[in-house]
Amino acid sequence: NISYGTFINFRNRNSTQSPGNLTVDEALPYLFEHSDTWYKDSVLHSYSYGVAHTKEEVEANQLIPSKWINPLETRLPLALNLKIYCFYGIGKDTERAYYYREDLDPASKTNVTIDRDVNVGEADHGVVMGEGDGTVNLLSSGYMCAKGWKMKRYNPGGVQVKTFEMPHEPDRFSPRGGPNTGDHVDILGRSSLNDLSLRVAGGKGDLIEETIHSNIMKYADNVQIWDDEA
Repeated sequence: NISYGTFINFRNRNSTQSPGNLTVDEALPYLFEHSDTWYKDSVLHSYSYGVAHTKEEVEANQLIPSKWINPLETRLPLALNLKIYCFYGIGKDTERAYYYREDLDPASKTNVTIDRDVNVGEADHGVVMGEGDGTVNLLSSGYMCAKGWKMKRYNPGGVQVKTFEMPHEPDRFSPRGGPNTGDHVDILGRSSLNDLSLRVAGGKGDLIEETIHSNIMKYADNVQIWDDEA
């Protein structure tokens, strides 16, 4: 079995280039150390990947623009009439983690490369596959909708959040998946998504019932982030 707890994995761990399996928190410093300066500067300038565990942290982050991209560090607007509808596809293999190896090619400029020889369990040529819509994994698509925005510090205004999952059921002979695709891009042509979008645009979003087919609630409960208010 392959654990999704690690993001970058090495079969052979015997040097500074392959120090051992790394979680996301451990993988970022590793990537910064083994990539060009422009990449590190771009990530640190444009992204924030922490977690605000208290209301005080969330409110302080409202004054830091670099935090606004991360829903786990900021809150939803205090807009009583705002409603959020989470429409996303599920049931299509999606990249989740990777196996790397040292790049021993003397002509190569990289230190490590994808270990394409790993084909075991959920790993396909070094890429570990999981649940999602083919591009975004299920936890990224569904966590905030299923649980994160149900916490008071991330949603102090009580914005209504509804989740509607759409299983990937592509037509066998359709290059774009047909009317029941759940693919990340092709879902824009899905019949039921168009119906849902028109209901929201027409002011009838209240008629949409929350629909969850995946195990997102179970996965969300395993995330070690808890509400600091009862």
